[in-house]
Amino acid sequence: KTLEDAANLRSPLVLKGLGLAHKTEAGAVRLSLEHGDLAGAIADLPTPEFMIEEMVANAVAELLVSVVADPVCGLMLTIGAGGVLAELLDDTVHLLLPASRNSVKQSLTQLRIAKILNGHRGQPAADVDEIVAAVMALQSYALANAADLAEVEINPLICTTTHAVAADALIRISHE
Repeated sequence: KTLEDAANLRSPLVLKGLGLAHKTEAGAVRLSLEHGDLAGAIADLPTPEFMIEEMVANAVAELLVSVVADPVCGLMLTIGAGGVLAELLDDTVHLLLPASRNSVKQSLTQLRIAKILNGHRGQPAADVDEIVAAVMALQSYALANAADLAEVEINPLICTTTHAVAADALIRISHE
């Protein structure tokens, strides 16, 4: 979206600099912006290209979902705590592809953040079926593109009570 296109978006808004794998560390993500904040925030970005999006409200949790082409094992699915917690918690499970819906759903229960996904201490629970659907869609993409895929990662997959939204993704193609 351009600055002009953003006028049609509902605030709060998210501004992301493009072309970086680790946007947060590079200072290329601005959250909870109002329309009047955009011009200044764009000027402060470390990249010339950017994207403006509506911010996903009412997140229960953020997940990381990735598929990596391992030369020995084949396609390996990783599901874990995402967003800024990905490196902090080191909370992941791994499955070989293809994985069944049941094994994906079961793997979510093995995460330390499973309690948060299930509505810890009276908080709302994430829609686990939507999370599983998002994981299965990523698996379908990976399997369909296995010959050329090095890695595909969604981080974060923002999990709400009704949706699972891929807020950022990275795709690396192998150069063999």
